Amino acid sequence: MVKGLGKPSLFSFITVMYQSIYYDYQTYTYHLRDDVEGWSEFKYQPTYFKRVDDYEEGAAPVLTGGWARPTKKFDKEDSNLLEKDINKELVLLRDLYYEEDDVVPTYQNILFLDIEIEMGGALTPEYIKSAPMPITAIALLDKTTKTKVCFILDKSKELKEVITDDKQIIPCETEKDLCLKFLDKLEELDPTIIVTYNGCFFDIPYLYFRLEKILGTKVAVRLSPLKKVNYQEYDPENPIRLAGVNHLDYILLFKKYIPKEEPSYKLGDIGTKYVKLGKVEYEGNLNQLFKSDINTFIDYNMRDVEIIEKLDDKLKFIELTVLLSHICNIPYDQIYYNTVMNEGAILKYLKREGTVSPNKPTTHNPSLKHIKASYAGGFILEPITGLYTDVIDLDFTSLYPSIIKSLNLGVETLVGRIKVPVDPTYEQNHSLEKLKERDAEEVIEIERLNKRTYTLTQTTIKLGQLVKLIEDNNFTVAASGAFFRTDEKSVVAKILEGWFDKREYYRGLKKKAGKAEDWANYKLYDLFQHAFKILQNAMYGTFAINGWRYTDGNLICSAAITNSGQRLTQESIVFVNSKINGEYLKMDKAELLEKFKL
Repeated sequence: MVKGLGKPSLFSFITVMYQSIYYDYQTYTYHLRDDVEGWSEFKYQPTYFKRVDDYEEGAAPVLTGGWARPTKKFDKEDSNLLEKDINKELVLLRDLYYEEDDVVPTYQNILFLDIEIEMGGALTPEYIKSAPMPITAIALLDKTTKTKVCFILDKSKELKEVITDDKQIIPCETEKDLCLKFLDKLEELDPTIIVTYNGCFFDIPYLYFRLEKILGTKVAVRLSPLKKVNYQEYDPENPIRLAGVNHLDYILLFKKYIPKEEPSYKLGDIGTKYVKLGKVEYEGNLNQLFKSDINTFIDYNMRDVEIIEKLDDKLKFIELTVLLSHICNIPYDQIYYNTVMNEGAILKYLKREGTVSPNKPTTHNPSLKHIKASYAGGFILEPITGLYTDVIDLDFTSLYPSIIKSLNLGVETLVGRIKVPVDPTYEQNHSLEKLKERDAEEVIEIERLNKRTYTLTQTTIKLGQLVKLIEDNNFTVAASGAFFRTDEKSVVAKILEGWFDKREYYRGLKKKAGKAEDWANYKLYDLFQHAFKILQNAMYGTFAINGWRYTDGNLICSAAITNSGQRLTQESIVFVNSKINGEYLKMDKAELLEKFKL
């Protein structure tokens, strides 16, 4: 059976597109599932690049300067070997799919899942790993057939099996029987995506550890179609990765795609607010409900997967995740991490351009991992209580992405920064105009970034000489004192510009579809424009991660963005207030209406 995401004919397709990827570090083997051939297993040797002193035949340009020639020889200790630290799954997806744009698979098998357990202690990571209490119910909802299934523990043997077109209730005399029947059904449905709510923290880890405890590891790994389960001890909020199936946690997607803070992220509260579907109500606790009214307990378990499905029917976060993942060529379950998403997008772009990516700053300079510096955030104006009549709301279009483009910001265009006595990450008073107001003979210190070692070197220069250098080379200057070349657009500026254009393109198509009352295409194009908006706004924060591949490792770029944002906001407030209290105050109502075409 072909299972779809809704209206796949509206998307553009190629013959083959990945649905899931897994790299086995023990056997050095890739496992790839696509929408035509299904599963394939193979080994793949990526190409690395060795820096050379000057151009030679076959060499490629390096983003941060210089040249490098391709090689298959890996040397972990060679500081001149580039692209050696790219994640194995990212490098394969880049190499296989870098030519494709806005492309998704022709179908997905989507399964919603929720478990219930006998109540015990507090759900800490340690408690979940110990999995001491039995699983009492597991609910599934197959998105394609809309079939709901509940495996329910029924030691009393009072329940009868129910099998209808859209509902199945499977009573199980023992917990082992329940788990084995669930695993059989899971393998039958063969999902490409499993969706839970808070499942990264609870449902999937508890399910795996409980299966391991009562049935053994060899059975527990059946949660994975590849029979491989990774325990990620370093990530207690998401400790289990099921190889070969994408687990998406809707509470995490919700927090990613809807930035405003919700008063409560409980599934019942979110369901009630967004789709008018809340939890099944009952008296007492779940243990009492399980013993006193097992039919309501079953309804309670099934309602959870119904709420998640209804949320996705409205919000389309699964489709959005799939689309974003394929735009950036990343595994679906890495969508929560902006660093991975943006790295994948830039890797893809540079592959098309034939440009070699640098290694991560922390690969060249491990000491950057231990830097504990901070940087300015958004500007917050302290409110002045009172009742006002003249109020203006300032809204900048994609403020931080626009600053990146305006500064032509990027690790490859970064020239240096003015060193200041205070923490440079909070400096906001630098601009070419401000520098010109100071004494030209003043000697200042500047720092330059060595883009091979990601270390800073200091030198002194007279302020007048620096101003001349900036003007002669047409450098941009951030409020933080960082300056950037403009002779060629940075790769981040190019990508953001492309995303801006694509967003406007899809917004235009959305408007046309709305006028034509073509609501299927309207929703599709709205999804596309929303995807590019998310990509734009996700870019700036990654510059503050010292280990991100395309930053400077010293918070120079991140401070340039946020400090310029603060400066722009403050200057705009001053400008608008001067207008309100100046020329606009002198106008009568008719003149104001005419000026602003109201």
